[in-house]
Amino acid sequence: MEDSRSYRLKPTVIIVALLGFTVLFGFSSCSDIVNKKPLGQQTSENFFQTEEHAIQATNASYQKLRDWNLHVFSYLGLTDMISDDATKGSTPTDASQLLELENLTFDAGSGDVNEWWNGNYQGIFRTNTAIQNIPGIDMNTVLRDRLVAENQFLRAYYYFNLVRGYGGVPLFTSPLSPDEYDQERASADAVYAQIIDDLEIAIENLPYKSEYSSSDLGRATRGAASSLLARVYLYLENYELALQYAEDVITSNEYELLPDYFGIFTIAGENSSESIFEVQATDSEEGGTGSQYGQVQGVRGQPNLGWGFNRPSRDLDAAYETGDLRQQATILSPWEELPDGSGLTVVENTSMVDDCYNKKAFAPSTHSGDRANSPVNIRRIRYADVILIAAEASYREGNETAARNYLNMVRDRARVGNTNTIGLIPENMAPLVVNTLDLDDIDSRVFARFTNSGGPADQAGIEPFEHSFDRGRPRAELMDVIKSVNGIEVTNRSEFLDAVNQQSAGETVPVEIIRIQVTGTTQQNEELSFNVMVEELLPDVTASGQNLLDAIWHERRVELAMEQKRWFDLIRQGRAAEVMQALGKNFVVGKHELFPIPTNEIDLSNGRLQQNPNW
Repeated sequence: MEDSRSYRLKPTVIIVALLGFTVLFGFSSCSDIVNKKPLGQQTSENFFQTEEHAIQATNASYQKLRDWNLHVFSYLGLTDMISDDATKGSTPTDASQLLELENLTFDAGSGDVNEWWNGNYQGIFRTNTAIQNIPGIDMNTVLRDRLVAENQFLRAYYYFNLVRGYGGVPLFTSPLSPDEYDQERASADAVYAQIIDDLEIAIENLPYKSEYSSSDLGRATRGAASSLLARVYLYLENYELALQYAEDVITSNEYELLPDYFGIFTIAGENSSESIFEVQATDSEEGGTGSQYGQVQGVRGQPNLGWGFNRPSRDLDAAYETGDLRQQATILSPWEELPDGSGLTVVENTSMVDDCYNKKAFAPSTHSGDRANSPVNIRRIRYADVILIAAEASYREGNETAARNYLNMVRDRARVGNTNTIGLIPENMAPLVVNTLDLDDIDSRVFARFTNSGGPADQAGIEPFEHSFDRGRPRAELMDVIKSVNGIEVTNRSEFLDAVNQQSAGETVPVEIIRIQVTGTTQQNEELSFNVMVEELLPDVTASGQNLLDAIWHERRVELAMEQKRWFDLIRQGRAAEVMQALGKNFVVGKHELFPIPTNEIDLSNGRLQQNPNW
């Protein structure tokens, strides 16, 4: 067992079971066990003897990243659901405590606040154990230093989670003895100093991504440490150093933006050219190598059997600029074909409200092991994030030209090779749609999934897809199928995008559609033509001053949406109160900038831990 009070524990038992990155460290806090040394098992005192032990201990530090209380349930609540990017999702009564996070009504007794605290400290315990013991092993010194540096990177990551979430927290860099269990809070400055020290050492001792063998894919790299340090300095408002470390990554030539934004979050897109650090997961019949990150966000019900939590919000949906295809790559909608190539379709779930899903966390419909063994890697640091850090830091340092250049690098990739838009998000019909509406006589399979409010398609009269559920069967109520753009016939999404790109921005062109309307049991197919203005897709930002900073912040939101970045961005930008109050959420200035210290931890500390203000 790994006790939740990991920062208070003496390591008693280490049980090593190596399977890929799966190494489980077991601890016990029970008083009748702590003082007994189990027979036939290795303890922390006699485990660290060989090079293989050093590798296994380090793998255990990584394995924690996949756990339920680190990057899954509570984490999604404290990063996405709490923000304007997402709502709880699932059914109204399922895990209703998460509504307290969404509505900012949680308190210090929140189980989710306590879970994430515990998860990060369990990770810190593992890294501290490895950092303390690996140097004493007689082994290859280069590998030894690298493994220690990997643990220092991970320890910095865990402490960065804690200091952003809770402020100053108990700080220790080695396993505690019994008389050290009751810890006071260190200052936030002291925690940040330790994070910076760990990351600086990691940068010195970690290889570049290209220097790792394929068998070590996913381990911390020099680029990952530099990227995390850039993010740390951004939070500390030390923009000079944030820019320095971000540009170290950019100029290393180790990374590049993946041309196809849609490919980043597929299984094939894992550890791509854009990947700086992601938590590795894979499926296996035995289990234990995957994560529930994909399962809890998967399609609730058929055909995916996920849980449906962390639903992209309507506010996020409205944040995308006209024709921004990242909207389609982020939000998985009812009647849409699953992005796993199975040909199956998202079936509307009447037990949910607005049942759309986080497409960036989508797990394949079938994989080895049970549903909890999701093989989805959890993307933590992407190259696009680092470029946007450089953009913001450049702006703060007074170099608006560089800021615009970095910003427009990200926007250019977001066009996915396209130049124009008519203000709608095109989608190919899923097989269920074609069969349900009996569309064999219609050649085109591309329709308007969304139309941007106030955009050219919306102004011209093209309608977004409307759907409902009738007597247990999905039903399309209105669908505008695209036949041609300025006389160019189209039959699928790719042909539609090509046709729009052949037009000139600023001109008005005829767009022919077939409008399919279903009322009761009656379906009507009507051919219509609309004159629609062609616009440049995601034009380069030319703004300056506050408008430029606002554009950078906007780009962070839509580029990194549903990747658990939004809440802490709003906090550090000083905009959380404004944004959340505009949505009717009671964000209290001087309170909600930090999570409360869990009541359980204050009690366990015998009162030495002091609560955050106003909690």
